Formats: sequence, C-alpha cells, structure tokens
Amino acid sequence: MPIKLKVARTAEELDDVFRLRYDVYVSERNKFSEKRATSDGRIVDHFDALPGVANIVAYEGGTAIASFRVNKDSAIGLAPEKYFDFTEARASIEACGEGLASAPCVVSCSMLAIRKQWRHRRNVIFALFKTTAAVMHGWGATHVFGASSAETFSLYRRLGCKAIATEQWVESVGDHLIPLVGSFDKIFTWAFGQSESKSKCFWLDNYCAQFETLLLSPGEVLFSKNDPADRVYSIERGSVALSRQGPNGDVVIAQLGEGELFGELAVFDGEQRSMTATATMNTQIIAIEADHFLDVIRNDSKKMDQLLGHCAQRLREADYLVMEQQFAPQDSRVNFALEQLWRSAKGEEGRSVTRALKADTEQIARRAEVRESEMRRVLEMRRAGGGQECDDGMMSFFRAPSREVASARGL
Repeated sequence: MPIKLKVARTAEELDDVFRLRYDVYVSERNKFSEKRATSDGRIVDHFDALPGVANIVAYEGGTAIASFRVNKDSAIGLAPEKYFDFTEARASIEACGEGLASAPCVVSCSMLAIRKQWRHRRNVIFALFKTTAAVMHGWGATHVFGASSAETFSLYRRLGCKAIATEQWVESVGDHLIPLVGSFDKIFTWAFGQSESKSKCFWLDNYCAQFETLLLSPGEVLFSKNDPADRVYSIERGSVALSRQGPNGDVVIAQLGEGELFGELAVFDGEQRSMTATATMNTQIIAIEADHFLDVIRNDSKKMDQLLGHCAQRLREADYLVMEQQFAPQDSRVNFALEQLWRSAKGEEGRSVTRALKADTEQIARRAEVRESEMRRVLEMRRAGGGQECDDGMMSFFRAPSREVASARGL
C-alpha cells in the first residue's frame, strides 16, 4: 500500500495530526511540558487556528506517521517568534524588499513530528519536506523562519537555512532550540531543482489541498485496468510502467519517468482505466483529483496549452511506437524499447551517466515485440561494447543507447 501525503482537510485528519504530535513529542521523546498537551492526548496551539495554516500529514494505511506545519505570516507573528527574537531578520527582509513589485512573504515551519520507525526513511522525510515546499510555493513564500532542535539542525542547514543565534533551552518544549532563517529560493531549488517540466509547472503552480503525494515501492500497483479514473498523476521521482495483458503475459506499453503526466485520458472521457500502472523502482507521484484538474484547465488557457503540448508529445510517441512495431526491423524495435527504458531509468548517485532499473530480457522482448533470443543478441552486443548489462533482473546503462532512427520521430 502506498504511503500517502496530503494537506489535512477534514476534522478527522487534523485530529490525527494533533494526536501524532503527542505520540512523538510526549510519549516517544518526553518533550513538551504537560501544559502544551491536552488531557486527552493531543498537542494543539493557536497557530493551528489561524487562516494561513497548512498541516501536511503522511499516512501508511490508516495510520498517521509524519506531519509538518507551515504558517503564513500574521498579525501575531509566527510560531518560532514565541521563543526567539526575529526583529533583525525581519528588518533585513523588509530592506531587501524595498522597490520590488510585491512585498516579501514570510512563512514558518514548525511541529515536525515523525514516528520512530519512519524517522530514518529518507523517502518519507524528503517527500514531507517537498510537499511542504510546494505549499510554500503556492503561497508565494520568499523567506522561512524556524526553530530547530540541535539534532535536526543539520537537515535544515542542507536546505540553505542559517542560525541567527546560538541554541538555548526552551522550558515549555523541553529541548534546546536554534532559531533559523532561510531564503525560499534555496529551499525550492533543493526540493525541485532548476529545470521544470510542463507537468511539474502544472502541479506546482496549482498546488492545493486536493493534491496528494504517493510513495510506491518497486512492483507496487498504482491502479489496475478497469479501475475508476478519479485522479491524474505526475511522476516526481522514479518510474512507472503502463502495461496490458497480452496473449503471452503482461506487455509493457510505456515506461514513464520523472516529469511525466499520465492517467488524464480516462479522466477526459470518463472511461475506466485501460492499463495497469506499476512502479518499477522507489517512486514518488503527485495525484491530482480529477475535478480539480478539469477546473484548472477550463479556467486557465496557459494550463490548457501545457496540457495540449503534453498530449501532442504523447501522441507523437504513440505514433512512432506503432510505426516501429509494424514496420521496423527487430534491431530498431529493440533500440526504441531500450531508449524508453534509458529515459525512465534512475541515475546512480555521484555518476552522471550510469542509470539502472529493474527489467529482464523477457519483459523487454515482449515490449519490443521481438523474439527473446533476438533481445539477448542485441544486449550481448551492447554488453561487449561496454554500453550496458542485464543481470538478475536489473538493467544497467553505462551510456545512452544509440538512436539510429531518431530523425524519423520529428522530436
């Protein structure tokens, strides 16, 4: 079952957040004085009642496993200002904003709570921070205030945040805290990088409470053929295979990678899913509710243009796939299948070229509609040339596959 991250919207989801804080801070870590907690096992304060607040919560099954709160600036200030003086930081931000078209927007992060067994799961922590950054982006944030414990300070420092004072003991929290200030530009770059694909622009520019983040493990099914189509999806990290049942087993129709938008066609025509979507590695996906997706593109011509560009690319790829499978020789069909795998494969840390993903020769042969013996012959030639290897169900690329017929694609 995927781990799901979302902005808490209902009373039940907010109650899960408040109880999670108590479990983590009081029961697990013996932090916060009893004055900060309610008698029935919740931690909540007046910053949870302000209009400019979002609590991001992560679920595994029906259990809340992590949460993070973000607040917009308000007349009563921000949560970290309960413990530290940010006057100089505010003055510096205001000075930098003089003469700009729009005023600076300061937000704060607080109440980070992660259950012990998930505290070292990098994918959960990364997704939690990334979803929080998406909310900040939607608010137009320019600067971030925070107060970190000494043990988590290094994490915030990696995001570009800086300490504005030395740590001090905060009695009501029961911990040493360090006040932090960060530029949102640096946090955004850490979370999303410099380049933005069309689908990334779409969901970031329209991020709202209707969006969810899903974390899937290799082999986990996102949706199956004939499932109802109530979401559109965008791949943030990882890879998804779209497949159909063929006479000789599942046939992979498309291998999608980072930045790809999919699942929208069934939303447009109201039909059930026509394929099965399966994660081929650890994958992070944005899920957009169908009604919200349709509202956005109906009301914003630029978003419609983005979507039309995506659909045109998809149709061009589909057209080329049909041409390859019907008329191209076997070598060319294998090359095309490997090119798609290369684009969706995960790059290895510290190595700019090497990529890898789970795939065996039988799966690739079915996808390319060639005999498995032909597939093995091509792979052996590539292995001998140092281009790639396929061993124990893992495909490794050491350079991009050649594109012998790329000119025919018009891309």
